[in-house]
Amino acid sequence: MTGGESLAAKRYAMAAFELAQERGDTPAWQSAMRQIAEFMGDPEVRRVLENTRVGQEPKQRLIEAALSDLPPLPLNLARLLVRKNRTALAVEIAAQLEQLIETQRGISRARAVTAVPLSNTERDALSRRLGEQTGREVILETSVDPGLLGGVVVQIGDRLIDASTRARLRALRENLIRAV
Repeated sequence: MTGGESLAAKRYAMAAFELAQERGDTPAWQSAMRQIAEFMGDPEVRRVLENTRVGQEPKQRLIEAALSDLPPLPLNLARLLVRKNRTALAVEIAAQLEQLIETQRGISRARAVTAVPLSNTERDALSRRLGEQTGREVILETSVDPGLLGGVVVQIGDRLIDASTRARLRALRENLIRAV
């Protein structure tokens, strides 16, 4: 996704978030956006919605048929995305909306990369520690990269915490070079 598309997705998500807040129906919007994203993100559906040879009317009928159980305002957003040829943004809009809702609820998502898989106890401890540092509840996603040798690299929001053995060795090497 290009920077402009990402910015557009963020704008749509922010508008949806504000409407959800005003009307007190954030869970309904969250659910509806997931449904819209799942539908518009389907490869077969994308081919139809992004096909310039298919007119607006058949695309709108497809939206009406597939998403008729949505509340009126999220359904209007789906229609608008079709009308503006922005259906490719649906998945990103849903992700951005999810992030706005989590931020409002005091939740942060973090990604931790370790050299070996973490046990549940280690994962819980790391999540708690990150929560203490940020003052927020942290939902931790983990992955393994044997190239780290040891330690952990955590991405939380725009913050990167590199406590890996590889980073420590690099810092030690640089200190040794400077000392000579």
